[in-house]
Amino acid sequence: MYNKAHFDWETLPPLTSPRRDLGLKSVALGLINLPPGEGYTFTHSHREQEEVYMILEGSGQLLIDGELIPLAPGDMVRVDPASRRALNNDGETPLRLICAGGVAAGYPRHEGARYLIDDGIPDYDDIPPWCAGDPEVAANNDRIKARYLRTLARRSDES
Repeated sequence: MYNKAHFDWETLPPLTSPRRDLGLKSVALGLINLPPGEGYTFTHSHREQEEVYMILEGSGQLLIDGELIPLAPGDMVRVDPASRRALNNDGETPLRLICAGGVAAGYPRHEGARYLIDDGIPDYDDIPPWCAGDPEVAANNDRIKARYLRTLARRSDES
């Protein structure tokens, strides 16, 4: 048995999970389509999941534990779960890549999770260098952080 899905990279948002389209159960995938000049505004790590970033088109940077790694088509970068990472498109064309990771038993931990593995740990206070000093980014990260903390509290109350 197999599942097939088609994705038009020209119209994809910055992050798409093909989980439901492909019926994924043990492979976590993210389709990343960053427009020129855009990047993540905070870093994240994982509890268990290592990730592999596979660059298809464009150029950019992957920030890993404070080190900027240049990215070009054909590059593949494996990142340890605990390493903090963020992506940036520093080119003039879309940065398109696939992020893949294995799914440990017991994931997703929360019913209705957007992604197959929901062990991500966002660090909203760790602002990448391409956004450093931007008060709008800091304020937006604070809003996202507050929403995230409310979600965690709600999940804790449901347990």
